[in-house]
Amino acid sequence: MKNILKISLVTACAVATVQTSSFASDSLADAFANGKIKGQLKSYYFAKDYNNNAAKDASIWVNGLVLGYKTGNFNGFSLGTTAQFSSVTSVDDDSNKYVATMNASGAVMSEMYLQYDIDKTSMKAGRQFFWTPVVGGSGSRFIRQSYEGYTVTNTNIPNTKIIAAYLTKFADRTDRTSTATSKGEPGEFGRGVVGQDGAWTIYVKNNSVDNLTLQAQYASASESTNGADNGHDILYFDGTYNFPGDMKPYIAAQYLNTSYDASGVKDGNAYGAKIGATLAGVSLYAAYTSVGDSSVKQGIGSGAIPLYTNGPQVDAWSATFSDTDAIRVGAAYTIGKVSLATDHSRFSRTGKPKVTETNFTITYKMTKNLMAQIQYSMLDNEYAAEANIDTDLRTRLIYSF
Repeated sequence: MKNILKISLVTACAVATVQTSSFASDSLADAFANGKIKGQLKSYYFAKDYNNNAAKDASIWVNGLVLGYKTGNFNGFSLGTTAQFSSVTSVDDDSNKYVATMNASGAVMSEMYLQYDIDKTSMKAGRQFFWTPVVGGSGSRFIRQSYEGYTVTNTNIPNTKIIAAYLTKFADRTDRTSTATSKGEPGEFGRGVVGQDGAWTIYVKNNSVDNLTLQAQYASASESTNGADNGHDILYFDGTYNFPGDMKPYIAAQYLNTSYDASGVKDGNAYGAKIGATLAGVSLYAAYTSVGDSSVKQGIGSGAIPLYTNGPQVDAWSATFSDTDAIRVGAAYTIGKVSLATDHSRFSRTGKPKVTETNFTITYKMTKNLMAQIQYSMLDNEYAAEANIDTDLRTRLIYSF
């Protein structure tokens, strides 16, 4: 499968480079003159409270800038760059709870790519932000995760998007998940979650049938170190059907499979279902997922968490453990420039305490460019990495330009 994907990607690039079309800029100078700058000024304050003496309460305040530039097209080619700048203004974190996610001061060139567009095909080579259901970088913390590699997006088939990618490197939020090696800087590009030989993926989205959206994806990550034998393949499907009507009702179903390279490790399987509707302006939904007797991996990168019952905050991976049944219900409502959302998840795992997570989110779009957000989470009997956490607060102030 990996060889087929590699051949297909190389062939697509070769075919596209020998074709011609009409493009906007008449010269390379025009391409740079027609370029666009965009970015964000950001201020994040996060805090965690714990309900035991094993970990101290923690907080962190980070400020910084995201600055991006993309040239206009010249014979179908364009260049894109994005730099992220982060400064930890204050931190109170004796238990190192933010060392892997937020405690980073410095700069990283997260995007630097060459793009080629022809007809309905777009190709990128280099550093880039990338997201699909099971391969994706997370932007929930201050530094957004990024990849280095080659991606192709095609929409020639009616009502169908196809994305193929070979990702060779990965840059995390901070320079390390261990305090022993952390310098308190943004993550550098390395093998990371893609593994020693990189990661492959192909993704297809189709809307050919009225009101029905189908998604399918295959992804493969190589072993983390030579001889580790911990590579894995992920296969994912989902479908959502939207019924006609003012209440906008819908139903959805999903399937996730993980195949492990290590001998003796059983394949993991997860199933999910979701229903939703809008009543008096309130969007409501309920979801259920179930994992078999072997755990599943949701994806490659922290932004890849497709299971319907994942909590959006601290416990985003609880639904993936073996023998876990989970439910999640939620509601959202918008009043003018203010959006309100709440959800509640419950994870029942064989031989472990039940876990619950309740989240509240308020988003205020103050102006076209300025947004403020508060997310507050309450947890009970956490059994994942954040043991015994009680509450989690995340506030964001973002000015986009």
